[in-house]
Amino acid sequence: MTPPNPRTIVPNTSKRDTLIAIGAGLLVLVLIIYGISLLNDRTALSAGNKISGVITAKHDAKQVKKEISFGRKGLSARETDPGYSFEIRVEKEGRTYTVPVNRELFESRKVGDQQSFIRPPSEQR
Repeated sequence: MTPPNPRTIVPNTSKRDTLIAIGAGLLVLVLIIYGISLLNDRTALSAGNKISGVITAKHDAKQVKKEISFGRKGLSARETDPGYSFEIRVEKEGRTYTVPVNRELFESRKVGDQQSFIRPPSEQR
């Protein structure tokens, strides 16, 4: 007499199981798309915080920072210029903002040009 086989053979999946799996996959996909659309709405909200004005002054602090980092490739160092900023006059609000910028933008603009920027976090609407 042979002992019963402890392994159970499961038949192929049924149509019901297939439909449940497809439905769950579609639900996950819909949730991902909904999350992405929420992120886009937040970006649209920042458009209301975007203001523009005229550059009235350019400031170069003539500072150079050396950043040293350690990673897979070992030590690496690079120099950055953190001291560039514009003073931008916004007539609509009747005030002047000091906006930090990168070197490329600093060199490409001159006093009298229009510049847009995002409102400071403390003043965002």
